Amino acid sequence: SSLSPECRNMILFIQFFLFLGIYKKPFLLALPTPLVNLGEKVTLECRSEIMFDTFILTSHKTGTIKGSFKLSAEHCHGGSQANFSIGPVTSDDAGTYTCYGSFNHSPYEWSESSDPIDIKITGLYKKPSLSALLGPVLISGENVTLSCISDHQFDMFHLSIEGVPLGQGLPAMQSHNGTFKAKFLLGPVIQTGNYRCYGSFSNSSHVWSSPSDPWYFSVTGKKASHRDLIFYNHGLLYILIRLSFYMMVFLLIFLIHSWCHAKRNVHQEGSECHLSSMRN
Repeated sequence: SSLSPECRNMILFIQFFLFLGIYKKPFLLALPTPLVNLGEKVTLECRSEIMFDTFILTSHKTGTIKGSFKLSAEHCHGGSQANFSIGPVTSDDAGTYTCYGSFNHSPYEWSESSDPIDIKITGLYKKPSLSALLGPVLISGENVTLSCISDHQFDMFHLSIEGVPLGQGLPAMQSHNGTFKAKFLLGPVIQTGNYRCYGSFSNSSHVWSSPSDPWYFSVTGKKASHRDLIFYNHGLLYILIRLSFYMMVFLLIFLIHSWCHAKRNVHQEGSECHLSSMRN
């Protein structure tokens, strides 16, 4: 007798987990960035050094699989890849994505899961503002604090550089004036680029506000370490001692020269007086 749909799905589910992870995991990349503005498109590129026939992309939301997509692999440069185009995106497209590789002759044998990518959909709420106490040019090794502020009652604030999220975000704190803010401490290693901040709510952590206006930092030079400062101070002290020594030598030569010149004048005057007395 034929199996019911429920039984078939159960068998497929068991087969999926029985053969999952039989091959090395592929690599998943979001192009251009994992932060996608509402209505725009994003490409999720799944690639591997193994010549897979098929790639499978799965989306997860709140820990459960929301959907899966299959694409035939393209073979190039000694590997395989597939480009999954998503969009124009809505808030429903936000979530965590992973991909797998498989072969046509064994479709239930999937590779290990790629590392996950969190796709955040931005642009659903009013943008916050971003500010910093220091100017746009920083010395390498300096620390700087970026303040993200909004009059929206966000639960979390997030920071990005060039479209890539930094860290897990910070909880929003209410200020005395009724606004909500978070302070991001950066340093001592700071990347050059455009920084932006976003707000989000705890019940939809993958859906963010519009980005703040960018704050650009340019990192230059090298901040002197304590050891460098010691060497610098020792070098400066050595130069000052040498200068003082030369000034003392110059002063001593000047005094000797002045004394000799004065002594010669006195001797000449004495000789002239002696000659005058003899003539008289």
